[in-house]
Amino acid sequence: MSKAAAVSSPAARKVDEASVCELLSESQQEDIGALEATPDSDDGYVSCWYSMTLDDDPDPSGYEVTVFDSAKALRGTVDGTDAMPTKALPLQLGGRSAAEQITFGDQWSGAITVDLGHDRYLYVEKYAKEHSVSESELSQQARGTAKKVLGNVFAR
Repeated sequence: MSKAAAVSSPAARKVDEASVCELLSESQQEDIGALEATPDSDDGYVSCWYSMTLDDDPDPSGYEVTVFDSAKALRGTVDGTDAMPTKALPLQLGGRSAAEQITFGDQWSGAITVDLGHDRYLYVEKYAKEHSVSESELSQQARGTAKKVLGNVFAR
């Protein structure tokens, strides 16, 4: 057994619909420009939508933070309707295996999926109107928010 396999990673705290929007503190929500935080859940995952624009804004912008209970739940959200398939960029985030996807269209998004261990996954997406941010900014913003959430997921 390798040293890496012998090291046990700490378990992420349990997150439910009542607590998912607490994965970013109020000051962290202010830092990213969130106007409101709206929880959501379905079988196998919980989400929080951090909106940076008002509900009636024709060009919505904000973040999605989702914790999946399993790889099956994570893969179950892929519906194949994306007109522009993307390839994920593997990376390490907060010492954990992760992947980043940048997508373009009428709305651009930078998405980070992080392995929380114990068959649980974190998904953070920054979305914005096309050309309102550069690809680099989109990536930096998604990674930065994912790091903040990771710090809070493993906080005791």
